[in-house]
Amino acid sequence: MSTQQPRSHPFERSAAPALHPTLTRRGIVLAGGAALTASAAGCSFFSTDPESENGGGDKGPEAPMLAERVDAGDLPPVEERLPKEPLVVTATDEIGAYGGTWNSAITGPSDGPWLWRTVNDGHLLERSRDWTEIRMNVASAFEANADASEFTITLREGIKWSDGTPLTTADVEFAYADVNLNAELTTAMPAELSSLDGTPAELEVVDDFTFIVRFSGPKPLFRDDMAAGVSGQRFTMYPRHYLEQYHIAYNPAADDEAVAEGYDGWVSRFTALGNLWNFQWENPDLPSLLPWICKKPVSDADYALFERNPYYWKVDEDGSQLPYLDEVRFNIIADVETMFAHAVNGDYEFHSRHFNDNAHRADAVDGEEAGDYTIVDLEGTYSSDMNIAFNLNHANPAIRKVFQDKQFRIAMSHAIDRQELIDVLWNRVGEPTQAAPRPESDFYDEVFATQYTEFDPDLAGQTLDAAGYVLAGGVRTAADGTPLEFTASVADDALLGTVWLDALDMIKDMWAAVGVTLHVNGQPRENWQAGIDENAYDLTVWTGDGGAIDETTAVQWYMCAGPSGGALFARQWSSHYTLNGAEDADMLEAPPAHVTAQHDLYDQFLAEADPAARAEIFTQIIAIAKEQFYAIGTVRGQGSWAVTSNRLRNFGGPMPENPTYGTPGPANPEQWWLASE
Repeated sequence: MSTQQPRSHPFERSAAPALHPTLTRRGIVLAGGAALTASAAGCSFFSTDPESENGGGDKGPEAPMLAERVDAGDLPPVEERLPKEPLVVTATDEIGAYGGTWNSAITGPSDGPWLWRTVNDGHLLERSRDWTEIRMNVASAFEANADASEFTITLREGIKWSDGTPLTTADVEFAYADVNLNAELTTAMPAELSSLDGTPAELEVVDDFTFIVRFSGPKPLFRDDMAAGVSGQRFTMYPRHYLEQYHIAYNPAADDEAVAEGYDGWVSRFTALGNLWNFQWENPDLPSLLPWICKKPVSDADYALFERNPYYWKVDEDGSQLPYLDEVRFNIIADVETMFAHAVNGDYEFHSRHFNDNAHRADAVDGEEAGDYTIVDLEGTYSSDMNIAFNLNHANPAIRKVFQDKQFRIAMSHAIDRQELIDVLWNRVGEPTQAAPRPESDFYDEVFATQYTEFDPDLAGQTLDAAGYVLAGGVRTAADGTPLEFTASVADDALLGTVWLDALDMIKDMWAAVGVTLHVNGQPRENWQAGIDENAYDLTVWTGDGGAIDETTAVQWYMCAGPSGGALFARQWSSHYTLNGAEDADMLEAPPAHVTAQHDLYDQFLAEADPAARAEIFTQIIAIAKEQFYAIGTVRGQGSWAVTSNRLRNFGGPMPENPTYGTPGPANPEQWWLASE
């Protein structure tokens, strides 16, 4: 249920903010070829029986809408559009049939994470649905040298951009040298393209389809990087033949042209038309490798439309070009309740964002029969649905001293009646927990997960007394007279924003009982984010990312590091590590020894090639987090859920709900199809 941006690139100590590579609990296996799903029985290439066990119906080698364009002379034959060896996707349940629209919804242009999870592709490598394998995707070969400092990568020969232009290492070179290494376009070098000492990797182009990436030392998790979000697309999502015209290095008039078109300069125009994150959803002219390509931009007022890519480079087991679905439509609905009303009306083929919380679950289940859909529970991966982060880097030194006092944080945890939160706000389904790995995680520590969760206001008061916080007239002050009166900043338009506001209103009364005054400030997410970025907050809340699957990636509740600016409990200490000291001039005080110890351990983690040794290092990081008790967890609820049309095939049932996983991306939506009504 996280609403963070996709966890796209690995986190490393470098000159750039970065994210963390994932440590797979069951091992990493590199495999080529087909997607790992349940194998379906084969069927005749031109099966015409719509009731056949394979479900294929009347299906040829390509979608009818594309066959019509071939007949009209607008497209070359399908065999000329596919690569030399297309990637074969094994059907989750059955071979599908062409046609239909996947209807979903977004709140607006800022809802990029949902687009990234659903219609995205183009990584050099990809993860399997069960997250146990890393396998080929755009790359057809991926080999490391003995110490994992050099990687030889071969592109799948014959992949074409959506306009029919071949993908080659010329695109790779342009992406790396002219975009990622260009300080005007990419202000911070992506960590996945940096050596562990922060120096950029070296790129060598061998031939039209082979290139080598060299680092100054071992980079054992580079393979993981290339199977993740934005990271795995750094080399393959900038079509050179299209974007050169907007780049000053190739078009000396680019700046003047951009200004004439109303841009600030060539950089803003290039970014607007070819930015990896935002504008593949906004620019219908941008050639793409995605299964569906932009036809109606997200910035349009009513809906965004993505139509099948005629040059998409994957096929089913019959050799028929994917995707099966003709188009994906995202209705633009800013109001979550209106979006939910469409869901229970049966208007979405698949959706698992914004309204899929406990508050809406019962009504969604009640509407299943009338709406002709099924609610599918998703596997929870968060440590808790609401973690509380006091700002240990607070600008006010007196408040900072209070927040850095572990005994204060322990007392505040004991002062929370988590069972009451569960009974009132979590539909009586959930359990108290701290910001610690979940029981499903190999890094689970029961003591860490349960410490200080007992509701005991007397113990909380005694702990505050012992720590020198004086109670007078029902209000506490620190020894220096600083009142224990704070404001919780909340992004009220985040997925759980309403629940968080209600929970904090309840916690406000619980903390008042021990003499601590809490105010709750709900605000739009952009305002909340600005306050966080400016270090202008007392405490805040967010989902407990990193509970399972991405423990070693989403580390921001365990140490001063992590994605999206790092730990909410210590952004400045996070920046000290992620930016390699680049913003230390703004840091109010140096990080303490336990923080730098974790940083040193994470450096070791990133350089360690042996998975078992890497796991042991991360266990040490978790042990420090347990001892320091940086943040307070609350309730681990039932988990998220998805609305799935009863017509939808090959979805495959439950899967993790997680931004690193990218739900539902690993379920291969390109092989989803819709049965006849």
